[in-house]
Amino acid sequence: MKKKLMRAAVAGAAAVGIATGGVVAAPAQAAPVGPVDLDLTGGVYCAFGKPGDPWVDSWYMVRWMEVTAYGRDWPNVTLQELGGAQQFSPLLKQGEKLRIETKWFGCFPSSISGYTISSDVDPLQNNFGVWANVERRGADSGSAS
Repeated sequence: MKKKLMRAAVAGAAAVGIATGGVVAAPAQAAPVGPVDLDLTGGVYCAFGKPGDPWVDSWYMVRWMEVTAYGRDWPNVTLQELGGAQQFSPLLKQGEKLRIETKWFGCFPSSISGYTISSDVDPLQNNFGVWANVERRGADSGSAS
């Protein structure tokens, strides 16, 4: 129990540090750190339907995060959105994924952030993430000021 609390505290502190640092990860990330790894990916995107689609189906935003098990089976895997949903697997088998996804009507600036932990030791480089659909435009990007 003490080990679980310590790991949760370390994971939470690292996630808060990443979020306050303003780090924004790209929706597509590099390959896992090593052959044995839990890899967290995510993204936020807007989708626009074709003419003739009902409004509720034609303009929406999707926020998602998922963790993939690489190299072996992982016990007690938690995927946690900061301030949001949680997924848990008592045994995440090699190649399997846990996913959190929300779909909202409309498209507006948004983000999703979170972390994944296991009861086994895992490289932490790719266990935390922040993703956003906000794009900053300025004079150097070709848009008018």
